[in-house]
Amino acid sequence: MEMQIMTIVFDALAFMRANAKVFRKYIFLPLCLSIASLFLVKIPVVGLTLSTISNSFALALLGVSSTRFYLLRDADAVADGANRPFVRFFFLTFCLTFLGHMAEIFEYLPPEYMGGMFIWMLLGFWVNLKICLAFPALAMDHPGSVWDNVKASFNWTTGYGFRIIAAFLFCYFPVIFFTLALMQVPDLTPSLDNFWASLPQLIFSDVLIVFSMLWSSLVLAKFYENIVLKRP
Repeated sequence: MEMQIMTIVFDALAFMRANAKVFRKYIFLPLCLSIASLFLVKIPVVGLTLSTISNSFALALLGVSSTRFYLLRDADAVADGANRPFVRFFFLTFCLTFLGHMAEIFEYLPPEYMGGMFIWMLLGFWVNLKICLAFPALAMDHPGSVWDNVKASFNWTTGYGFRIIAAFLFCYFPVIFFTLALMQVPDLTPSLDNFWASLPQLIFSDVLIVFSMLWSSLVLAKFYENIVLKRP
């Protein structure tokens, strides 16, 4: 089935704008949780775990609610039977986020092992690409276990990889642009040594990330609708 990337991306954005009142409700708590993770990560010993849980919770709330609203087209029906989809979506999100944080282990290894971090990041990128359609499937309570949906996503995404990547680049362009802009002004770049001075930039970055997460969730929902549900 032929899908035009620009059509998918901007249709999702138009849907977001047309239903701004609904999405404002969906985005509030995930944004609070995402910002809270900036503080949680500073807690000794358990900070990274708490931050991962907070971010995963935020993504699950946003992903499940936005996907169900987009595909059901009825805000009143979004919460009906959503507990199981949320738990399964959260579980997969937490596992992937936790595995992503494992790349930080390489920072404590000798320099000759740093190449392993690059390989780990490439592997993570490929895995995330191949299983991305499991997320809308779980949000819609697609039949099968979490693992069944992950395996199915490997098949669903075959032949659509470049289109999915291109769509995500559009969705995350605000984050990419802001990050590159900060890199051009060293004094504004967030510093690990001065958390409070960097907090405004970190919060604004979080706002952009949550917006891009919402946008990409709608785009993935459209891919799922076209590829799996076979709707035009």
